[in-house]
Amino acid sequence: MFERFLYRLVYILFGFVLWMSLTNPAKSDLYYKTYQGTGSYPSFPGNGGSLTYPTVLSSGTVSSINYLWGSGYVLDSGRNERVLVNFYGYIDIPTAGTYSFYNASDDGFYMKIDGSVVISDWQEQGTSYYNGSGSKYFASAGKYYIDVWYYENGGGATARLYWNQTGSIALVPASSYSLTAPPTYSSAPTSAQLQSRTDSRNISPNGNQIYITQSGNNLDLDITQYDNDQLVAGTGSTSSNLTDATITGDDNTVAITQGNSAGSFSDNNVTLLGVNGDNNNVNIRQGDNVDDAGGHRTKLNVTGNYNTVGILQENDGGIGSNGHFMDVDINGNSNTAYADQKDDGDKMLFLDVNGSSNSVDILQQGTGEHFLDVTVGSNQTVDINQDGSGSHSATIDMSGYSATLDLDQTGSTDQTYSLNQICTNANGCGTTTINQN
Repeated sequence: MFERFLYRLVYILFGFVLWMSLTNPAKSDLYYKTYQGTGSYPSFPGNGGSLTYPTVLSSGTVSSINYLWGSGYVLDSGRNERVLVNFYGYIDIPTAGTYSFYNASDDGFYMKIDGSVVISDWQEQGTSYYNGSGSKYFASAGKYYIDVWYYENGGGATARLYWNQTGSIALVPASSYSLTAPPTYSSAPTSAQLQSRTDSRNISPNGNQIYITQSGNNLDLDITQYDNDQLVAGTGSTSSNLTDATITGDDNTVAITQGNSAGSFSDNNVTLLGVNGDNNNVNIRQGDNVDDAGGHRTKLNVTGNYNTVGILQENDGGIGSNGHFMDVDINGNSNTAYADQKDDGDKMLFLDVNGSSNSVDILQQGTGEHFLDVTVGSNQTVDINQDGSGSHSATIDMSGYSATLDLDQTGSTDQTYSLNQICTNANGCGTTTINQN
């Protein structure tokens, strides 16, 4: 009697554990968001549409894309019709090669992996095996970003993703999905970015000093400082506390040149500048490739829209190699920025771009170590080129945003990067291209 009771108890406990494992999976390996659909074939960012979504119905994590909802609710959306779902995260590709993917769906299914469209099956349909398919070549094993859109219009609802990577078609298992990006290559600095490059090399230029606070529109300001240790800063500066020069207003043109006159030696020039307003044009040039030892430093903060900013730091490799430092913040929309650091010596650049639809082009070129740290907001375009015989490292944070990134690292020494990119907005992720040569 007692043995029969124990047997029943074990059976009940086993059933409970099995039920818990099925209803509460230990692994949650993809993010999802559900949206209220607006028509039979809704547009969405992945298929080139411009649908402005209503409020998100629900969000969370799931273990895989393997659902036969039938006439029930789609996930926790509270709806069984007109529901749009975005699944996103990472998929683990075990070996290099070409993989085939298949969807069984009712209704539409669309999938990108690593920015490439693999399945485009966006139509009203019943479930079949298989509704759509596509292939992608992977040059190496590893984790790749996956972005899936699913739509249920009416009737039954199914969303299942399969692959063929062993010679037979099977559901992509939960163990092949991941919420987070893999640890990529290491980059470097920090320690508060090497104490903000040792507080911008302890500043203290003792040459010509110009202090500026300017308000108004349509200003045309042209500053040229020759020779060594030049400074542009704010009028509130003291010897122990330098502030930024400020230009406030719209449609202003500001050009600052620090460097050589013919035949004179130059190094260690500093510009600290804040620009506030719209449609401004800012051009900063520090040093040149004749009789210049480098050591130039720029701190620039731009707030506003439709501004154009260009910064060039360079030196003569035959004269010296004191290196360059740049710290740039851009806050606003539709701004364009160019930042170049060239020739000998180490080069360090920090860039933080907030807002939308900004375009940034960065070049670090020449000998010495190259390091940059870039953080970008929504819908930005960032083009980075690190070129030359020095080692290259780049830390790039695009997490939570759609952005387009192109990183090229070319040279004969170490090339490393760290990339954080996971999409958490309705607009999807942009394209990321990384080349190391």
